[in-house]
Amino acid sequence: MASAIASVTGPVQAADLGHVLVHEHVVCGAAGVTRGAAVLTGGTEALIERAVTALTAARAAGLTTMVDATPFDLGRDVDLLAEVSRRSGVNIIAASGHWLLPSVFMSNRSVSELADLFTAELTTGADGTSIRCGVMKVASEEEVTPFDRRVLEAVAIAHRTTGAPIITHAAARNRIGEAQAAIFEELGVPPDRVVIGHADDTYELDYLTGLADRGYLIGMDRIPCGNLPEYGGRTVDDRIGMIVQLVERGYGDRVVVSHDDPIWAGLLTAEDQARHLAANPDGVAFIHRRVLPAFAERGLDDAAIRRIMVDNPARWLVGGHPPASGLASG
Repeated sequence: MASAIASVTGPVQAADLGHVLVHEHVVCGAAGVTRGAAVLTGGTEALIERAVTALTAARAAGLTTMVDATPFDLGRDVDLLAEVSRRSGVNIIAASGHWLLPSVFMSNRSVSELADLFTAELTTGADGTSIRCGVMKVASEEEVTPFDRRVLEAVAIAHRTTGAPIITHAAARNRIGEAQAAIFEELGVPPDRVVIGHADDTYELDYLTGLADRGYLIGMDRIPCGNLPEYGGRTVDDRIGMIVQLVERGYGDRVVVSHDDPIWAGLLTAEDQARHLAANPDGVAFIHRRVLPAFAERGLDDAAIRRIMVDNPARWLVGGHPPASGLASG
């Protein structure tokens, strides 16, 4: 297995990943949004400044690394991510792959063409640069559509070629992670290199433990969205409580956490972006400021918190055993 993962500013050794958030977005909108829609975004420099402010605060609270789960169809701009990383001091790992709602262009791509694209973004560079992605993103909502299936097959090919880890958007209310898992298993993708995402949107504990028993990592990655009713009615306390339950039941080595609360959420209306900001004024520092203290209050010790924040993400990103370091719950 590799000992490092590609970030937007170069390889990061496993032992240097520190506290990792596995599913975040600096800019989340549509392909080309950072360069083609300045009148709506405020311009690239404004997006960079906004992200640097947010990530500098998160770094001060304890964050070291974030995975930006934004493939190109959602507005990935690796040059922007690299500048944000340099200015904030937070490692950023970019994503290849594809989200929902393909364009006509993407709809007409074969499995082989998609695999070639994903592999090139992981090995050569993305967005016309030499900056490499480090992970791959796949997505399914109501069902695994024929296009979703092609993306899953392409990601499996690219994984076999590169060893890159995979993260999913999976509608937990539809138990879509189970369908994704079945396809990954059919295609020979090792489950310990896959995070099944948005798992904290459900009350069904058996959905989570079932995926964990199959070897997958469970992405409890929408924790602050529990402050908003449209995310399934699960409150922040509910989500924290379910993570504690998972640890108490012996699944602490399968849990990873994040926010999935974009710094600039161009997918949303301006009004909904404002609602998100009001519901989570801590932004990407929310987990370090609010959730980790709550874990400790509910009885999780430093070793359990380290597994969630350091060991599990590092094992997913680079494979093998977790890194040896002195990082604890800070």
